[in-house]
Amino acid sequence: MNTGSGVLRAWVPGAQYRLLALDGRDLHGPGTVTDEAVAIGGGGRADLEVTVPDDGGSVRVRLGSQSVLVGPGDDAPDGDDPRTTLDLLTYGTPTDVGFDPRAADRRFDYAIGRRPGFVAGRPGLQWTINGHTYPDVPMYVVSEGDVVQMTLRNSSGQGHPMHLHGHHLLVLSRDGEPSTGSPWWTDSLELAAGESYEVAFVADNPGIWMDHCHNLPHAQQGLVAHLAYEGVDTPYLLGGDADNAPE
Repeated sequence: MNTGSGVLRAWVPGAQYRLLALDGRDLHGPGTVTDEAVAIGGGGRADLEVTVPDDGGSVRVRLGSQSVLVGPGDDAPDGDDPRTTLDLLTYGTPTDVGFDPRAADRRFDYAIGRRPGFVAGRPGLQWTINGHTYPDVPMYVVSEGDVVQMTLRNSSGQGHPMHLHGHHLLVLSRDGEPSTGSPWWTDSLELAAGESYEVAFVADNPGIWMDHCHNLPHAQQGLVAHLAYEGVDTPYLLGGDADNAPE
């Protein structure tokens, strides 16, 4: 399942399911889920496993206001959004991630806010990263092989599905509460208003990568930063004759 901007809630009325993977990365030891929804941020993906009844019926998977029948039957139980959300900090069981996320070579802050200002010559209430408006935003510089830890904070008053190109992030904590379940790997992390996350990754894909809000109008309005590897260059420039701009 793939979503655009906003948060999609997925659940299975009247039946159990398992969440097998997020953003293309398997979860370890995923247990059965009942009467809880999976919240999927803009651009996120989730793999759900359901069991079709032996009696030839179907199971209904709800995707927000829409639903999909799985199985040969032409109907299945339905139900309202349970409103209880599966907590990915505790879902599944721990396993080795192949590196020590606390032994970071680089530590960065990515603090999203909002203040009056100008972007592309237009006045308004603008998104900020670490207090700055586009294009005066961070370039996070790493070397290949670095273990990188990043703290994301959102005081902007709106939620943002944050997407780092070329990498998956390992969630270490949310609002100071550590992750104790399966390693939670994501490339599109929904950062709700007032939330903070600690994440980590290994810099193993050299390039110059966007790190932006996956609500694309927000990216167009300047909620964009970049992750750059030392020694990597690009001939492309912002603006110029090509009028290059975010997204």
